[in-house]
Amino acid sequence: MTDHADQTPHHARRRSFEDETLVRNQPALRTSDGTVWIIVAGAFAIACAIPLVMILANPGGAAAAAWTTLVLIVLLYAALIAARFLIADRARRLRLLALLMLAMALAALIGLFTCVMIAWSAVPTA
Repeated sequence: MTDHADQTPHHARRRSFEDETLVRNQPALRTSDGTVWIIVAGAFAIACAIPLVMILANPGGAAAAAWTTLVLIVLLYAALIAARFLIADRARRLRLLALLMLAMALAALIGLFTCVMIAWSAVPTA
């Protein structure tokens, strides 16, 4: 059994850099050119747009929240595409693409939750 207490911080940093189980060391954040992020984010944007468009097809109190969410998702996706082609540094580009994808997910989650709460509040209780 080895004791890691006697290792220097350099060894600890090197070990964490080589550990492929860490989120920051995944191949999509180290070796990708970013195209996979565009494809996955596009599919995610379409999947999020479907319920938002369905909400907008039957306008009600949630229409403003649905429009806001839809526009925010489209803007974040456009920023993701722009970042893919404008940022030369691979590591920085891939981290930004991951952050933009997370921002899309957060915006979609909050927006759709808000739409559901608005629609639910309009349902009469018996």
